Amino acid sequence: MVSSARRNLREVLNHPAFSPERRQKAELLLSACTDAAQLLRWKLLALQESEAWEDAQLAREAQELGPAAHPDYLY
Repeated sequence: MVSSARRNLREVLNHPAFSPERRQKAELLLSACTDAAQLLRWKLLALQESEAWEDAQLAREAQELGPAAHPDYLY
């Protein structure tokens, strides 16, 4: 169970929201952790952070696009 939780957390941390430095620090923590429940809690927090990062990216991209060339068209 612990190895599976570690693997899942590592997969989530590969998201672009996490810098290589943060991944390296997280690796030290998750390698030392022997509590699967704690690893799953960290995974949930990492998923929430990556989702927030994606929402911010989408909002930033929407602002960069500006108004639609043809406002009557539903893109």
